[in-house]
Amino acid sequence: MKHKRLAAAVLAAALWLTGCGSAAAPAAPAGSGTAAQSTADTAVQTAQKDRITEQFTLEKTIQRYEWSGAEKLIVHVPQLVCYSPDAAYINYELAAMYAAEFREYEDSPEIEPQQDEGSPDTYDTYINWDAYWYGDCVSLVVFRYDGGLDPGYSRGWCFDFATEKQVSVAEMLQRMGLDPDAVQQQMLRGAMQTFDRHMAQIGYYEGLLSGGNLASMRMNTLENNQLDDLCLLLPEQNRLVLRGGCSSPAGSGWRQLDVEIPLQAADPQPQTVLTDTYGSASVQLEGTQGTITLRRTPETAAWDADYGIRLEQDRTYPILGIYNEYVDVCIGEIGASFHPVVYLLTRDGVVEYVDVLRCLISGNVLVCQDPIYIANNGVALERSGSEVNLHQEDGSVLELAPLTEEWNGQEIPSEAVGAFNDMGDNQFDWMDVESNGIVQMGVQDNNVFYQGFADYLGVVPEGMVLGISASETEDGMQGITFVVAVKYDLFNETLNLTMIDGENPFKEGATQLQMIRCPDY
Repeated sequence: MKHKRLAAAVLAAALWLTGCGSAAAPAAPAGSGTAAQSTADTAVQTAQKDRITEQFTLEKTIQRYEWSGAEKLIVHVPQLVCYSPDAAYINYELAAMYAAEFREYEDSPEIEPQQDEGSPDTYDTYINWDAYWYGDCVSLVVFRYDGGLDPGYSRGWCFDFATEKQVSVAEMLQRMGLDPDAVQQQMLRGAMQTFDRHMAQIGYYEGLLSGGNLASMRMNTLENNQLDDLCLLLPEQNRLVLRGGCSSPAGSGWRQLDVEIPLQAADPQPQTVLTDTYGSASVQLEGTQGTITLRRTPETAAWDADYGIRLEQDRTYPILGIYNEYVDVCIGEIGASFHPVVYLLTRDGVVEYVDVLRCLISGNVLVCQDPIYIANNGVALERSGSEVNLHQEDGSVLELAPLTEEWNGQEIPSEAVGAFNDMGDNQFDWMDVESNGIVQMGVQDNNVFYQGFADYLGVVPEGMVLGISASETEDGMQGITFVVAVKYDLFNETLNLTMIDGENPFKEGATQLQMIRCPDY
């Protein structure tokens, strides 16, 4: 009895010392084989293993249908040993997602896999899990693979056994002493860099520009790497990995992605500052921040008469939608008059650009366009006359002006194409967007009708950026311009609008709006 009381005291002390958020909390996956450093560590590991068991286990080779081949099932579904409402809900989700479809095969007869001319006739379904601990908090990650060429995918849940409540990834990061907003930006940059690198190397093909497919893939990569959608892994002590994914033109359209996040801030390193000036425009890139400055000169003053762009004084604009690391920058022109384009060369040798005039036509916002993936393997940018060329690794020189015109011709992404309406505040407003950019809007309870044009400018975390300009109405109402980020909710069939610049024509003063897709479109 004395021995049991002593063991209980050691266990209680160990659990107290490793409470969630403790700086010295162990971070290792369950069953990882990490050697115990002390009696307290051993007690903690034992307690952690007892807190998660399996609610469903099945390892069997079956034949689901008469016409199908043998299928090897390896299914392990965990459960939290806790009786709080949050734990019950997580256990229910796990059962519904991973166990329900296989319960009927528990009593099915086991069969032998068949071989057909040397090719296995076995299709595997593999489901397993791991638990990563930080004090009393656990990140439970379930991995599923359904055979074939598509990679598997993971999903995670975070739970605090001390409070018996589910916690978010952001809360877990805070308990580790990290800034969730900073980590979110690291994750988005890592995901976009991986996506852009893959597209430039092997993924891009010409058809992706049609229907706005390329824009949709980049937007999906941003949208599905928000903190709440990620799995948190602690494969080793003081090593944090966030698992998300990025779009892919192959297979299921999704590739798993792991991004390592430093748990301790590294010593600040001097940032390389990239600059260039051409005519009335200059650019500066430092780390992940970029700005473009336009000076009021006769060539920019002429924009007022030519395009309706009035630059009253010198102005500096931040560049939105840049996610890569850059090694070179150069400003050139396309078309007639002063039409500046800022080209950025990524560390992976791919060209991105900001078409300054195209952005300013619809608002005071500069957005980085999708990378020109066929302008790759670059080592340097060089201005030749008024245009910019890319020097490539093999010694060839690529003219960027024609490719810029081609990339500017992307269609509006399909998610933003269609007829949408807003019937809030006891009024009826609507918007109709065509793939070629033609826009019609009925605002002020459908009493004012606008016609105009939309340009796709790039992607930001809030959505795909459209610059919309509409001319004066037949009744003499002044034309409008605004820049908006749009994101389509497929489940609810709604288009979510976030204003970036200009006035919201549908709801005065509102920065966000949700419009419903018309069912007959």
